[in-house]
Amino acid sequence: MKLQSSIIGGIVSLLLLTGIGAAAESPVAVFNEGNAHYQSGDFAAAERCYRQVMDRGIDSRMVYYNLGNACFKQKKLGEAIYYWERARRMLPGDAEVRENLQLANLLVVDRIDVPEDPLPIRLIWNAVHLLTIAQESKIVLALFFVVNLFFGLYLLTRKPRLAFWAATAGLAVALLLLLVAGTFAWKIYQESHDREGVIVEQKVDIRSGPGPENITVVTVHEGVIVHIRAESNGWYQISLPNGWTGWLPGAAIRIL
Repeated sequence: MKLQSSIIGGIVSLLLLTGIGAAAESPVAVFNEGNAHYQSGDFAAAERCYRQVMDRGIDSRMVYYNLGNACFKQKKLGEAIYYWERARRMLPGDAEVRENLQLANLLVVDRIDVPEDPLPIRLIWNAVHLLTIAQESKIVLALFFVVNLFFGLYLLTRKPRLAFWAATAGLAVALLLLLVAGTFAWKIYQESHDREGVIVEQKVDIRSGPGPENITVVTVHEGVIVHIRAESNGWYQISLPNGWTGWLPGAAIRIL
């Protein structure tokens, strides 16, 4: 598994804002130290370095990707899937993250049979989730600007032919704006109402209620992605991909 060796986005922004340079303990230096440990085969030390970068408030796809690699090399399958999922959600089209997740999912112990959606539904789902919320927000703003530009031109021009084309183009862009804004709003709704998590304990009992005194409904293993339904006293109510529900302790799961 390849490392990604330079940090962009979150770390660059932080360095610009705080004025941190190439000091020995800067986030970039710690990140590069983690890469050096990884290349030498000391995956535990690499993991510690990447976590130090995270602890400094860095929210970077590269950190999550490399941390997932370090966890995977230590056979921490659940942790690896969790961090790769975080990386994928920051850049859905990243081929390396997608390939790593496909490999990791082959190693997940539990095979939960879920009926596959029809092809048109899968295509629509993939298209809707092609971009992140941050990327779509920029597109919505850009389209809103273009719509106003065309309709401003329509109102101000005195040339009938130009006014016609400006109005036509404005309507076309407005329809595109409505489409993108709709998917943008849906993603925001999903993020706030449809939380997911990854099982990180090697094996955990899903119980009928929030507490160890309740009966075991089913046992699942690390790497399974579940939906979060509720929370009570350090326990999460979850639902499995096949619809089964139950409760597990918070220490057994990482919330995406």
